Amino acid sequence: MLLLVSGAAGAQELYNFTVGALGGIGGSVDVEPGDGFGNTGGQVNLTMVTEPHTHVGFRIGRLTLDDEESFGTLSEAELTYITLAGEYRFQERYYESGVYLGLGGYRLDGQRFGEDEQDTSLGAVLGFTGEFKVNRWFGVVIELSGHYVDFDEAQVFGMAHGGLAVHF
Repeated sequence: MLLLVSGAAGAQELYNFTVGALGGIGGSVDVEPGDGFGNTGGQVNLTMVTEPHTHVGFRIGRLTLDDEESFGTLSEAELTYITLAGEYRFQERYYESGVYLGLGGYRLDGQRFGEDEQDTSLGAVLGFTGEFKVNRWFGVVIELSGHYVDFDEAQVFGMAHGGLAVHF
């Protein structure tokens, strides 16, 4: 009986919540002009363990889209988003990898002919994540994500982020 209890306890996560702060790059390929991935942005991850190797969480981010040139018909464009996704993690030898899928709310702000424009829509996200643990409560995170949103200017966005995560 003691052997079974210790095996089940070993399968549990050593934390309940994770907060991550990430910086990154991204963009869209289906807009002209402004179809590059050199745009900068940031993201905050807030996740909770629901079962061993299974997390659910929010990703809140902002991506500045082509300050120097236009993004489609918009100038000074910016993408803001919040997603809710389920994530499944795999324990590798030196790191932990994961895949997440979810839904989100997206807003594209910019200026068209000197007037503020805003487009808001629901969308979907598919992402891959990797975490290199420094210790039980701290790690280095990298993420790649693809977003589909039904905007007038662009529909497909890709992003790459890297940063730090704290577990508690």
